[in-house]
Amino acid sequence: MENPGLRRRPVQRRSIDRVERILDACARLLDEVGLDALTISDVARSAGVPAGTIYQFFDGRPGMLRELALRNLELLLARLRVRIAAEPALTWPRAAEVVLAETVAMRRSVPGFTVVDFADTRPGGASFLPAGSVRESGDVLAERLYHFALEEAGLPALPDPYRVMRLAIQATAAVLHLSFSSTPQGDRAMVEQGRRLLRAYFVDVSSETFR
Repeated sequence: MENPGLRRRPVQRRSIDRVERILDACARLLDEVGLDALTISDVARSAGVPAGTIYQFFDGRPGMLRELALRNLELLLARLRVRIAAEPALTWPRAAEVVLAETVAMRRSVPGFTVVDFADTRPGGASFLPAGSVRESGDVLAERLYHFALEEAGLPALPDPYRVMRLAIQATAAVLHLSFSSTPQGDRAMVEQGRRLLRAYFVDVSSETFR
């Protein structure tokens, strides 16, 4: 996937390790100080590299955040591949439950996961966005998850997938916000309510496929 904020993709092991250290430091600081207070100098200090090194690889803070979002997205997809391999008879309602469960698990264990969204990651390939639309927060994640569901999980196409997936992403974001606003590990009862909501929604919309 293309990242327009990435000046050059590291090739040598030393450079790859350096970029990973920068992204790790960025993620830690996002959880500690938040997005607004994040600075290049703080990330450089935490990663143990000169600030100029960050600019060698990234187009400033936005490019670094986009690369972190891409890394998080690829990690989520990798986790989903493991889950779908264990559930060959996957359905849309069950898939929604699995995505929520893995997202909650990443929120608990992956630094910076919910601070950075996927709005500016600019994936390649076909888009289901209406012609002329500009990507908004959650659209890229919705697109990737939908194509993943069709191409890798073997799920059937949904009617009006743009609105369905966009609403599901926003609903999941609301569940995460409500669940983790009061406790670092998340309110399990609220997560369960979110699971029921998403399952019921996908039972309804996926049934339209077979009408």
